[in-house]
Amino acid sequence: MTQHASYGEVRGPRAGEISRRGFMRRMLGIGVGIMSLEFLGGTLAFLWPNLSEGLGAEINIGSAEDINNAQPEWKNGLPYVYGQANLFVVNVPAAKARVEGEGTVSSPVEDPGTNFGEDIPLADLSILALWRKCPHLGCQIPQLCDQSQWFECLCHGSKYSVLGEKRDGPAPRGMDRFPVAAVDGAYVVNTGEVIDGPPPGTVTFDDRAPTDTPHCSG
Repeated sequence: MTQHASYGEVRGPRAGEISRRGFMRRMLGIGVGIMSLEFLGGTLAFLWPNLSEGLGAEINIGSAEDINNAQPEWKNGLPYVYGQANLFVVNVPAAKARVEGEGTVSSPVEDPGTNFGEDIPLADLSILALWRKCPHLGCQIPQLCDQSQWFECLCHGSKYSVLGEKRDGPAPRGMDRFPVAAVDGAYVVNTGEVIDGPPPGTVTFDDRAPTDTPHCSG
């Protein structure tokens, strides 16, 4: 009769349990996964932030003096970034002078006035409230490029004049905007009414082609 050697009791994790090495591997995998999700989430939050936050109401953004105090370069044509509603508030006469002066303004416009309404030509408006949400895929448009004096979306290269008119890229139209009114000396933006941006080819002023100037984006 053949005898088999006895190897003794086989020791290891019980059914339903994992070894210490397996546990450490699993925890390492979970940690790497969490870090990857956090990185991905931060990247997506930058490119596609919640651009609807703060919208839907009439927002008092202050007087011309208030805006100049918050951003002194507004009187020199640099759009005012109103973060609570993701707006660019454009001082139209100062912006026109900035573009024509290739980034400089000889006579600052501290108070552009209160010309509003659909019947007023864009070039004669006092201020313009542009939505920072790119009409292409919704990325957040950064501040005016100091090289081109255009708004340039970093996601896919759509470019817009300081008035939000499309100049280049895949966007289907210019930048969307909101109605503005004057109430007790302050500018009030109605973020509950989104006005589609102008169609491609609209040129109020600044008729430069994309190849006429260097850019901040590709």
